[in-house]
Amino acid sequence: MDVNSVGYELSRASRQVLVSNCAAAAEAAAIALVRFDERLLRAEPVLADGARQRGHAFEAQALVGLSGGLCPLEDLVLHDSGMDVRSPTREITRAATMLDERRRLARREPAAILSPTALRQRLGIAGSEESDRTDRVTTAPGTAIQVVAPWDRIERDDDDEDPAGEDDLGLEDEEGLGDPAFAEIDALLVRSRKKLDAWNDFSSDEGRKNLTLRDPTYDAAGRFARWQDILEEGRGLPAALAAAAALDAWLWLEPSERAGELGFALAATVLRQRQLAQAHLPTVGVGLRRGKFRWSPHLALSARIAGLLAAFGEAAAFGQGDLDRLSLARTLMLRRCEGRRGNSKLGELVDLFVSSPLVTVQLAAARLQVTPQAVEAMLKQLGGSLPRELSGRKRYRAWGIM
Repeated sequence: MDVNSVGYELSRASRQVLVSNCAAAAEAAAIALVRFDERLLRAEPVLADGARQRGHAFEAQALVGLSGGLCPLEDLVLHDSGMDVRSPTREITRAATMLDERRRLARREPAAILSPTALRQRLGIAGSEESDRTDRVTTAPGTAIQVVAPWDRIERDDDDEDPAGEDDLGLEDEEGLGDPAFAEIDALLVRSRKKLDAWNDFSSDEGRKNLTLRDPTYDAAGRFARWQDILEEGRGLPAALAAAAALDAWLWLEPSERAGELGFALAATVLRQRQLAQAHLPTVGVGLRRGKFRWSPHLALSARIAGLLAAFGEAAAFGQGDLDRLSLARTLMLRRCEGRRGNSKLGELVDLFVSSPLVTVQLAAARLQVTPQAVEAMLKQLGGSLPRELSGRKRYRAWGIM
């Protein structure tokens, strides 16, 4: 039986048990998140911004890894900057989409992100009824809606509308070679293609770009409504516990068929809304990937929540370490700036390396308002403290602190 078909319950008694069993884990996660957030608030702006941007990339990579994919960080950063050294894989494209999603969410207010209207619009639930009205059976109020699979709605009468359809596909049987079983399969393929042509618009680029095949029995609206209830029920819980419950409910209910990773960003947004992460969007996926815990619906509720809380603390610890790494790299590069003239751009180049995941000669020349030859000279002046070259090419090279 599909676990998602079973209702997700978070009754008052269950919440009391969670508070009792996970109080220590929730407190440890909250302390770790607040410490890292406070450090970002007190850090130099260039370091804080660099840590945030790098966190988005690390989170996108971790979410792909949790789903079993492979996403090298260098390839992701190069693809994000439009400097691919090879054809992007499906995992790289997915990670780039998550990266853009996190950047958009980090710029918006948490209340605007978590509003039911905004979430329904993001998940495409508001307009699903209108777009799928041809796929639904019209019933009177109070009666159950009978959902029928698309292949069962393909009527045999459709063959009479276009008797030449089979000839167009070259499915006509030769005399003496016909097989009734294959004839039935060929007829079904013709009806399926005609029905798909009726459901989708192949005449325009926009129509071909937005082709979708959805499970007719997937109740996205009902799952999302239940997740919204869990989000409301968690308002009386401690902040870290409420975010863990929201993420656990999302992983259990799966309100979206194609945006499963969005739940991690929404849980991080809950932490922002509850003032545990005012200066950054926590990298929950990174903490879950680096820790030993692996979420499973077969675990007990308290075990799942405790594991997610541990992932929150692991994410904050990783952020602390990455901020230390950025600070050390900046200190080493700034030593090369000692004794330079007052109008030297080398210090600005160092800050550009810290604030940007990837730096090219063309980007540095545009940001610093110098010539590409001047950027090449400054790169040589950095010597051994120069960040790692990512592209592996002799031309159109790129550097970044990894």
